[in-house]
Amino acid sequence: MISLLMIAGISVISVAMLTKQSELQDKQIADLGIAMAQQLSTSATEPLFTDDSLALQVLISNFVKLPRVRSATIVDQNNSVLATEGSSKDSADHMQKLVFASKQNNKPVSETLHDGRLLVAANIRFNQIVAGHVFVVVETDSLFAPYAHILKLVLIVSVLVVIGSLIFAYIISSHFSRPISQLLEASLKIGQGNFDTIIHDRRNDELGRLIDAFNAMGDGLYRKTQVESLLCRFLAKDIADQVINSLDTVKVDGERVQATVLFVDIVGFTGMSERLSPEQVAELLNEYFSYFTVCSSRYFGTIDKFIGDCAMVIFGAPKKNPQHPFNAISCAVLIQKLNRTINAKRHSENKPVVQLRIGINTGQMLAGVLGTAAKMEYTVVGDSVNLASRLCHEAEPGEIIVSNDVFNNLTSKKQVLARKHKSIRVRGKEKTVDTYLIDDIAREHQLTMDNLIEDVLNSHHPEKQQAIDAKS
Repeated sequence: MISLLMIAGISVISVAMLTKQSELQDKQIADLGIAMAQQLSTSATEPLFTDDSLALQVLISNFVKLPRVRSATIVDQNNSVLATEGSSKDSADHMQKLVFASKQNNKPVSETLHDGRLLVAANIRFNQIVAGHVFVVVETDSLFAPYAHILKLVLIVSVLVVIGSLIFAYIISSHFSRPISQLLEASLKIGQGNFDTIIHDRRNDELGRLIDAFNAMGDGLYRKTQVESLLCRFLAKDIADQVINSLDTVKVDGERVQATVLFVDIVGFTGMSERLSPEQVAELLNEYFSYFTVCSSRYFGTIDKFIGDCAMVIFGAPKKNPQHPFNAISCAVLIQKLNRTINAKRHSENKPVVQLRIGINTGQMLAGVLGTAAKMEYTVVGDSVNLASRLCHEAEPGEIIVSNDVFNNLTSKKQVLARKHKSIRVRGKEKTVDTYLIDDIAREHQLTMDNLIEDVLNSHHPEKQQAIDAKS
């Protein structure tokens, strides 16, 4: 567009200049021809009125020798030729027309012939008496030479200016289009999730301010993803997504849900921590908490919180799942089997073995964001949750105890291998709680669980997984 505007402007200026120059050139040529015709008519006045034919012929012969004069003719009142010189093929019609126009205007007139020559007619008069007429044909080729030179010069200058304008337009358009292309490319990268995209072009115009704003936006999105990633470390992903997607509507309240809660505890952790340094205690807890997290995610569970050496896992909330009792039992079996595999390795390395106990309960509970406006967390509360914690403390090392509600809410009791345990009395409850001891899950699910154990161990040791992948 810049190029077209510049070319259009230069074209208009060039055409206007050449048109004006052409008009000026035509006027100068016409003025020159009229001046010559007037000079000839003045010189021919006396010989014409004295009938001196010889003087008229000499006058014509000398006049034709002037530069640019191609021919000259003198006629009388009756248009009879009195003297003529030079090659003239001009028709009588042109002369008659010019004679008529000269008489009408009472001044010299001119006309351009078909071959570009200029024919000028002037009256020979004395004391207002017209005795004859002179016709002069002026050659215009040499007079048009300066105009042709100017035309050539204007065309050369116009072409140079157009080329310069195109180069200038390209530089200007590149100056503007480059940051726009960078913005487009960066926006596509951000659309693909690459929020650390930075445009390094520095400018002091509006595009520069737009680039700064875009970089600030990208940095803000990058920080937001970092915050979301960090939030997923403190909260389960499902809970973190729910909080992030409802930032403007987060309320300190909850809803009643039917869910299953699992508590897993490290047996004798207090005595174990006395024999270990704080760094070793932290390393042990981090290792087992990572196992708990991976195992729960395999069966659609959500880590609610870590309490000392205990982990609380929710099944069926915040995402509803009708299989939450079976998923909780499967997760518990996976944790105990995984722990036996880990203890075998710890024993071979002369490290103390770790025993786990697990309690599971199903029932109505309140789930949601609880706390205060200043500090809140997603959790589940209720009598069913307290009972799961109580069952965990009742379990022996390596055991999985579930309430009667968990066993009765299974879609098929053949899914698990369980046996009746004991009835326990819980503080605050009048009736005793029947419990079951979980030995394993059904045979058709055991092969899948064995593969899950390998996956969990490999996910905790990525270098081992890489070696397996490379071997395969």
